[in-house]
Amino acid sequence: MIRWPLLSPLLASLAACAGAGVGVPTLAYRVPNPPVVGYLVADTSRVDVEAAGQGFELGMSASARWRMEFVPADADMQVTATLLALAARVANPVTIAQTADESVVSGPVVFTMDPRGQATIVSLPVLSPPAAFQVVSGAKIAHAFFPRLPGRVVSARDGWVDTVAYATEEGGAGTTMRMVIRYTAVGDTVVGGATYFLVRTKGTSEQSATGVISNTDFSQAVAGTTEGYFLWDNAAGVLHALEYRSELSGTMQVAILSVPLDVRVRGIFRIMRTDRE
Repeated sequence: MIRWPLLSPLLASLAACAGAGVGVPTLAYRVPNPPVVGYLVADTSRVDVEAAGQGFELGMSASARWRMEFVPADADMQVTATLLALAARVANPVTIAQTADESVVSGPVVFTMDPRGQATIVSLPVLSPPAAFQVVSGAKIAHAFFPRLPGRVVSARDGWVDTVAYATEEGGAGTTMRMVIRYTAVGDTVVGGATYFLVRTKGTSEQSATGVISNTDFSQAVAGTTEGYFLWDNAAGVLHALEYRSELSGTMQVAILSVPLDVRVRGIFRIMRTDRE
């Protein structure tokens, strides 16, 4: 069983943060100390679908535990991300819910990453369709797990903008993603007795996907806004926690229907460092 830590106290403390940070960290990725880090990841989305005045809801939830190992690689570093545990569920009103565990993923995600967080994929795991692509994406781990950093010393109220874009074919499905995110440094904040550097995020997201749901081909294109935050542990040189909330809308085309469906997607993506590897 994957035990996800209670996040309500964390979110409340961040909301109350005044932004008067005293630290001046260097926000740049390096091989952390220690070089092996464990993370819990929670990824949930709700899709509201409407056609001809009728509506229904699709839902996806996944909780995972990842082991990240960092080693030097020339001027960058290489990251090997191994999925240790997964509990996922994809539900729709047409058929019974599909579930997946870590057995749907074979092999690690391996990628190199520069000090600002730009990734180059070395190898992806093999995903077992049909449910795996909806709950696990090696490309998402490589490109979107770690936020982009400025690669320099920052102070409160400093900001930077970056674009994350990638396309992938995994588990019998295709996905493209493009996010333009503005990062704003807030300052030091204390969570659980430890001090982290808080950065807030806000931006836009465009996503498209093709695949199979309930033995039916589909394609989907949505766009909208995303916002959230991340916490940086300057002493360890590593991401401590992250949350993105997105509100997207667009259309879905299903092979058995002659007209596109209007869709609204609301998602939450959370990461929390854990002492367990």
